[in-house]
Amino acid sequence: MKLQLSAIALALLTASAAYAGDVAEMRPLGFSPDGKFFAFEQFGEQDGSGFAYAEIQVIDTETDQYVPGTPVSVLIRREEASIGEARRESLKQAKAILDERKIGDDPGYLVAMTPIGELAGKVDELRYQAVPSFYVSEGVYRVSIEDFEAKGEDLCVNLNVNVRGFALSIADDAKPEARREVYRDKSIPKSRNCPSAYAIGGVVTPGYRSNGPHMIMVQMATLGFEGNNLRWLAVPVKP
Repeated sequence: MKLQLSAIALALLTASAAYAGDVAEMRPLGFSPDGKFFAFEQFGEQDGSGFAYAEIQVIDTETDQYVPGTPVSVLIRREEASIGEARRESLKQAKAILDERKIGDDPGYLVAMTPIGELAGKVDELRYQAVPSFYVSEGVYRVSIEDFEAKGEDLCVNLNVNVRGFALSIADDAKPEARREVYRDKSIPKSRNCPSAYAIGGVVTPGYRSNGPHMIMVQMATLGFEGNNLRWLAVPVKP
């Protein structure tokens, strides 16, 4: 069987012949009951230092903006510290924000997941069912991603990073030719830290009776200390 590496995997592998960055794990924290807010965490060990880090992003799904006070980022500058310690600290710091919005009252569904370890299948499209069920009859979609050259910060230019932006399109599975664009980068935020590749990493959908959007989880190769790192973004999409 021929294995097909994603753009993210290729970017991480070819960032440097001798060095590689770190790959963040991602866990959804869920939605608010009305679907207006969504949160997830990402965590790992920082490249270079090996210090444990954790970050919680809380997104206003109507404006596609971070909730004030987020992301909540923790880096524990002790070699003996565990990733679990960093995660507990980030959750502690974000508790008031999460509780105020009742995030997690609707845990949502992680209906599809294609992390960097998945080496087979299409790399730019993900087919998913919005509600978990043994009987697939409706609510099946295809989301696709494309990237394009974009203007980056001066730092990216100085480091010869080919900065990329991305766009998302979605279609009903029964009519894949009728896909429509639902997101396109207009600029590249500094917080992305010189992104060079993207891939669809998964989809989180809200509870059955919620009017909340589907959250497309995007993997991003971004500049790190010892090469490219992998980080996560969440984009709200109304199918």
